[in-house]
Amino acid sequence: MSLWKVTKNILKSKDLHFISVDYKIWKKWWWVLKLIIRLNRNYIPCIIYRKRYKFYRNIVIIGLKWNGKNVKRRTSGYAKEFLQSHQNAKCPFCQKKLSLENATTDHIIPISEGGNNTQVNLIVACFDCNKERGSTDFYKYLKIKNPGYKSKFI
Repeated sequence: MSLWKVTKNILKSKDLHFISVDYKIWKKWWWVLKLIIRLNRNYIPCIIYRKRYKFYRNIVIIGLKWNGKNVKRRTSGYAKEFLQSHQNAKCPFCQKKLSLENATTDHIIPISEGGNNTQVNLIVACFDCNKERGSTDFYKYLKIKNPGYKSKFI
């Protein structure tokens, strides 16, 4: 897909819960895409890297639809579903093993900062880290809690 088609899709999009682009396009045109997403007033700019989301591979979420405080979808069953399919899951922040008793759904971009309940904005973390993080930026909190974490995205 060319930059022109991606630009057109970003500017015209208004009904999707999130806007994503292929990682290869993001890697080449990230500075242009950051500017373009700001022109679409229906979305808040964000950068969430996802290696897998449903049928998509290696995508970058560049915008989330603004839903404000009235978020339609609930997140109560997300942690349970995640743990059923990922038996040995650990908290991304403290590396504690997750169980049904301590696992909660956390928002990468908090609702208070304009995030929403779409699956691309959700992760499963332990209750203590989720509570301690509050509305702190995801990547900043990850660096604080897990200084040894290295990623090419941060």
